[in-house]
Amino acid sequence: MFFSAFHVLVLSVAIAILYEPTNSGNHFENESLVSTRSQRVLLVTAHPDDECLFFAPTIKGLTKSWRMDTSNDNKIGQNHENELFSLCLSVGDADGLGHIRKEEYEKSLDVMGIKDTNRIALDDPNLRDSMELTWDIDYIADVVAEFVIVHNITTVLSFDQGGVSDHPNHKIIPYGIQRMLYAYPVHPPPKFYVLITVPLSIKYVGILAPLVAKFDLYTINVLHSAEDYFAWFLKCFGYTSTTASPQGAKQNPEEALPVFVAGISDYFAALKAMCEHWSQLVWFRWLNVMFSRYMWVNEWAEVTLQATPNSYATP
Repeated sequence: MFFSAFHVLVLSVAIAILYEPTNSGNHFENESLVSTRSQRVLLVTAHPDDECLFFAPTIKGLTKSWRMDTSNDNKIGQNHENELFSLCLSVGDADGLGHIRKEEYEKSLDVMGIKDTNRIALDDPNLRDSMELTWDIDYIADVVAEFVIVHNITTVLSFDQGGVSDHPNHKIIPYGIQRMLYAYPVHPPPKFYVLITVPLSIKYVGILAPLVAKFDLYTINVLHSAEDYFAWFLKCFGYTSTTASPQGAKQNPEEALPVFVAGISDYFAALKAMCEHWSQLVWFRWLNVMFSRYMWVNEWAEVTLQATPNSYATP
């Protein structure tokens, strides 16, 4: 059966939409850095291969955006150097392959674009890759705090309490990081964002995920532009809005939810990085890289500190 003109048109539109990456435009900005605009962002993962299986759209989105910012700064005589760091809390030694997986982690991050001076995978007996072993929250807090302080980190990224894949090592990390933030010796502490775990029903939808995500972002931008135009139109005729936002409220609704959607080249970069983890390329991981939403879309929520360090909340 040959493709009709309609099928060719639909395929062409889908490829065009998928081709370029996009994002919500808010890259974990830290208000305390408005004057310098420099960001030092730390990604905390549990095992080698987490970085490309779950966080690739964000890694590629940040590095590309920062390259553009650096280029623009150079044109106006400024220099704001943003840095992305990776801390992997274990070498993934559950099957006795820790030394191999650590090498794979290094090669993967070479592909993803994180400098070798900005990354480390820990071989710590207290943080062993295991489905049964429960990592200690206070120990995680101490390990992450040391890295954060040494590297002057401004924003921390990691899993949420769902852990994306329901792995217990993933799920415990946000509690350790939040415990670290309560005891952080400098005010204000770094901001903390978690990758949102989506329901299984939409987790493995393949290229539908970036198509829908991009449609949502484009729609929000169009509606916001229309709202601005309508407000300008009313102002021209002497009308003013009677529904002004509260003082300090964010004007763009998408700003509360940082979103990164990969383009085709970003997806293939993540696929290439995953191929560096050759010891882990069993059949179900091939299905994961083919159909997982996280190869294409990352959605983040900022964690807010609660009254007690044992609590956990996002907006």
